[in-house]
Amino acid sequence: MKVAVIGAGPAGLAFTDKLLELRKDISIDIYEKSNHIGGISKTVNYKGNRIDIGGHRFFSKSDEVMKWWTNKFPIDISTLKESDLISYQNSSRNIEGYKTIKEKNIKDHRIMLVRKRKSRILYSGKLYDYPLKLNLKTIKNIGSIKIINVGLSYLKSKLDKKEAKNLEDFIISRFGYKLYTMFFESYTEKVWGRHPKEISPEWGAQRIKGLSIRKLIIDILKKLLSRIINTESNGISQKNTETSLIERFLYPKYGPGQMWEEVANDLRRNNVNIFMNKPIKGIEFSSDKRKAEKILFNDKNGKIIKQEYDYIISTMPIKELIISSKSENEEYIFPPEILKIAESLPYRDFITIGLLINHISGPQMELLDDTWIYVQEPNVKVGRIQIFNNWSPYLVADKKNYWIGLEYFCNENDELWKKSDIDLIELAKEEILKLKLTNSNAFIDSTIIREPKTYPAYFDSYEKIDTLINCVNKINNLFLIGRNGMHKYNNQDHSMLSGFRAAELIAHNRVNEKSKEELWHINVEQEYHEEIKNIKE
Repeated sequence: MKVAVIGAGPAGLAFTDKLLELRKDISIDIYEKSNHIGGISKTVNYKGNRIDIGGHRFFSKSDEVMKWWTNKFPIDISTLKESDLISYQNSSRNIEGYKTIKEKNIKDHRIMLVRKRKSRILYSGKLYDYPLKLNLKTIKNIGSIKIINVGLSYLKSKLDKKEAKNLEDFIISRFGYKLYTMFFESYTEKVWGRHPKEISPEWGAQRIKGLSIRKLIIDILKKLLSRIINTESNGISQKNTETSLIERFLYPKYGPGQMWEEVANDLRRNNVNIFMNKPIKGIEFSSDKRKAEKILFNDKNGKIIKQEYDYIISTMPIKELIISSKSENEEYIFPPEILKIAESLPYRDFITIGLLINHISGPQMELLDDTWIYVQEPNVKVGRIQIFNNWSPYLVADKKNYWIGLEYFCNENDELWKKSDIDLIELAKEEILKLKLTNSNAFIDSTIIREPKTYPAYFDSYEKIDTLINCVNKINNLFLIGRNGMHKYNNQDHSMLSGFRAAELIAHNRVNEKSKEELWHINVEQEYHEEIKNIKE
């Protein structure tokens, strides 16, 4: 059996690893269009300073994913108590099967660090905890009158029950109009380039479905109780915790890209071919249009090469896959209405500007121990700021300096995307000074990373995506997995699970239209890893 995997990101690599585990009679080729392993989860090394594209917490509600990660990269628990790892949010579980390293002198670089998560919102020149905490600092920052208005607004949202027709409705229904305008509206518009009124509520259902004021209050009460009875957790096994409330997570020593680079090396040792800088030009189908037979790519001389496979696994943007799918006589495989949907699927692109500085502090000169800061300020273009030192000290070449990433959301080929590197760096410097997070004498070095199609978007033709999915699912030997492959705003664990499940279907000869449909339910239900057991039955 010959299998082609398009894309060397978490989905493609997880698929390959799982299929090799289940079947030995296979040959797998991976085609990666860039010179980096890891896709959006890559880590870029700039003079020893490493950039994590977007920030990736290694935490999953799936035991399968957690065990997979820790088998590849054991947990360094040398600075933690054993008990810390088995308690979470006033509950506990056995983590037997998780590999750990207890020795303090660790020479192996393939390790997971246990990191404390801290994110805040910068709004109106003040820093607020994210998720919002109902404490004295929050009340002081907002002001007593505004707090009353926030409470009244929230109560009104609970009384005014109505169907969420867009993302604005969805957020207001959970937090009230006042909190929505303060902490969600501006940032959401920066991320998507559209007002929340223009975005499908499905995005909220996927990303913040379990987060609400009620859940925040319950979480606060649990923590208070755990402090009283002295059982508060510092651990990472927070299985029943909403993703946005996670306080501890795992993180590879040298960033997420290190995980995927090492996995890729392991696969190469198992005779998997990984072709770098090899973008796929198209997929050729059989004459009856029922089977994806060949992938097309250029050789070193620019000549088009056609390679035949039994199965094709694609993580490339579904838009590109549909448009590039043709028969041997160059006819489009998919009907015009499907092509029209694909062509109109929207994406948001991403620019990270890395700044090496010798000083950073908050607006009130406080220590910034945040992993990232959401910038809810309409007078700057930057949407989020990462402080890489706080993700892992090993991401920074010189620990005396601060290595930060200013993240900008845009559309490929718009004004911001087209700016020169010099102009972008000047913009970043101006905005970090405007936010009063550093001073003009702090700048040492900088770099630019542009990442296209980072966020599959939930507007325009997205409302018709089910029609597209149903059409593609009819092709038994073609699997779409991962964030861009499925046009779903997946975290890396969801992408990995889509790869795992696809590998199982192929390995056990259970490929059919119905079983393929189940892949699309990953990251729909909260306990997704339990809901998909039917695939194996």
